[in-house]
Parts: sequence; structure tokens; C-alpha cells
Amino acid sequence: MSAPIPAPAPLSAAASTLTLTDLSRDPWLLPEVDALIGANMPEFMSWESPGNWRWHGMYDRYPAHQLCLVDADGHLVAAANGLPVRWDGRAPSLPAGSDEVLVEAVDGEPPERPDAVCMLSVSVDPAQRAAGHAERLLTEVRRRAAGRAPRGVIIPVRPTRKPRYPLVPIAEYAAWRRPDGRCFDPWLRTHLELGARQLGIAQRSLVIRQPVQRWAEFLGYPLPGPGDHPLPGGLVPLRVTDDGHGTYAEPNVWVHHPVDAPA
Repeated sequence: MSAPIPAPAPLSAAASTLTLTDLSRDPWLLPEVDALIGANMPEFMSWESPGNWRWHGMYDRYPAHQLCLVDADGHLVAAANGLPVRWDGRAPSLPAGSDEVLVEAVDGEPPERPDAVCMLSVSVDPAQRAAGHAERLLTEVRRRAAGRAPRGVIIPVRPTRKPRYPLVPIAEYAAWRRPDGRCFDPWLRTHLELGARQLGIAQRSLVIRQPVQRWAEFLGYPLPGPGDHPLPGGLVPLRVTDDGHGTYAEPNVWVHHPVDAPA
């Protein structure tokens, strides 16, 4: 059994109308968490994959790691979803991606003494994305990890601007910099400027394989032959093969927040 999670840190004056909680304290928020994640992702990202099949298993097994920011009216404005993992601290031993993390965490025995916390999703109400809620949740996750996960926090980051550049290899994209030297991608930049470091690429972090007909219905036009096809919201194209299936293999960028990273 893992150690108890510390009580939430006091809110700053700027966020005094928000309450930090989690699904172990307020399980009634679960449908709102799902809805918020859906509002931040393309529809196909919730389709069947080894990890998606186990997403609610993460809620059931690790509810205290499902953090929620709730406003004064009781509405969810941001959520962070994660779970404790085993990890030896070396980049080559990182999991293949979010699918593997969820399969091992939900199907296997929970780590008695986790090495790290793996965050799989941070979602913010689209109307409040400039309010600093994601940064606050990341800081809180790192604070909690400091007392119970000595190797900190690892995250397979889904770069938010990558869908505009689906043909650019993700390693090249992650290396792009603005003229001022800061990371080009806003979400990856947030992590790096909070003290994280980039550890590597998860080339097939989440893999969704479905019949071509389902993809065609989603796209609104037929996919009559094999090849790589544009996929709105996808980080890479959809690959259709001559067996009648299309596979979306999403790459992510692994980052590591050490527990002593500056806030």
C-alpha cells in the first residue's frame, strides 16, 4: 500500500475561489473529468487502445492521483490524471508510452514504494486556458511526489501545436525554438520552464487501430486505398493498410520533473 497523499497546499490569493481536490475525496466529479478530457482532445483519442481500455481502471485503483480544481460553484475547471509507477531513473528504461503505463499499472500489482508519478493528462476548461491552472496542477503533482516518489514526475507530453505539422518527425519538432530561444511548442515549453528536462521520444505512445469504415465516418469522406492520410487533430497521419484497417500511432515527448525542480 502506498503512503497517504499529503493534504492540498493552500491556494494563492489569485486562486482563492478554487478548491483543489481529487477523486478519492470527491468521486462525483468523475463524469466531469471525463467530459473535460474529451473537450481537450479529438474524438478519436478516446477510441479503443490498450491504455484507453484501462483508463477508468486508473480512476478506480488510484483515485487520489486524479487531481481536480473546482470553482466556487462546484464546476470542474481543470484536472490532472496520473498514477504511481516503477522507474529506475534512466531514459532507456522509460515505458513505451501511455498505453504501456496504463497496462502495467492497472493489470499489474501496484508499486508498494513507487519510484515516480506518471502524469498522463492535464486538461483545462477551454475558457480558462490562460489562467495558470495547468501550471498549478503540475506544481502540485511535483509537490506531492517529493514526499513519496523520489524520482519525481514523468510525463509523455502531447505537444499542443504538433497537429499543425503532422509530417515533421516529432523529435525534430520538439527541438524547434522560437527566435527568443524558448521552446516553440506552448505545452512542452510550459514543462521545460517549470524545470523539467526532455528525456526522449515515445514513438508509439498510444496506438488506435480501427476498421477503415470507422475512420471514414469520422472524417466524413471515404478512404479507398492504403497510404498515409491527414487526420484532423492528429500529431501524425493516419496509416491505412490493405487489410482494411487504419492505425493512428501517436508519438509523445517524455519529460521528467525532478522533485527538487524549482517551482
